[in-house]
Amino acid sequence: MYNKILVGYDGSKGGKAALAAAARLAKEFGANVTALWVREPLPRHSDLPGEIEEESEAADEYFAARKAEVAEVAAQAGLSIPCESARGHAAKAIIKAAAEGGHDLIVVGHSDHSALWGRLLGDTADRIADHAQCSVLVVKTGLSAKQP
Repeated sequence: MYNKILVGYDGSKGGKAALAAAARLAKEFGANVTALWVREPLPRHSDLPGEIEEESEAADEYFAARKAEVAEVAAQAGLSIPCESARGHAAKAIIKAAAEGGHDLIVVGHSDHSALWGRLLGDTADRIADHAQCSVLVVKTGLSAKQP
């Protein structure tokens, strides 16, 4: 049913649920899965010397930790899950990566924000579901571990 799965992974509780679900789907359908972490753009200007470099180093360390988490889930599932990173707005970057990579499913976690927060500002998962050209699975935390 699905051949190429893109999972948005940021290390959050929702991201972990999405990664676990994507790994199960990849195994079930014999699909390829790629994890994508989207980092915020670095500021263009800074008043403090070294601030941009420090932010870049911190982001690199964070991405390395996420890659290790993905590798652990992949090993447990007997899969290879490459990790990629992109810069920019999370929803836009994920949609763009899915379209450019020919993915037929995007898997993302549901945020833990309140319903009011989601209605006021919009949710990344909602934006992806509204604008993606492929199917989107939004995994809610606590539900991904349940088997039918």
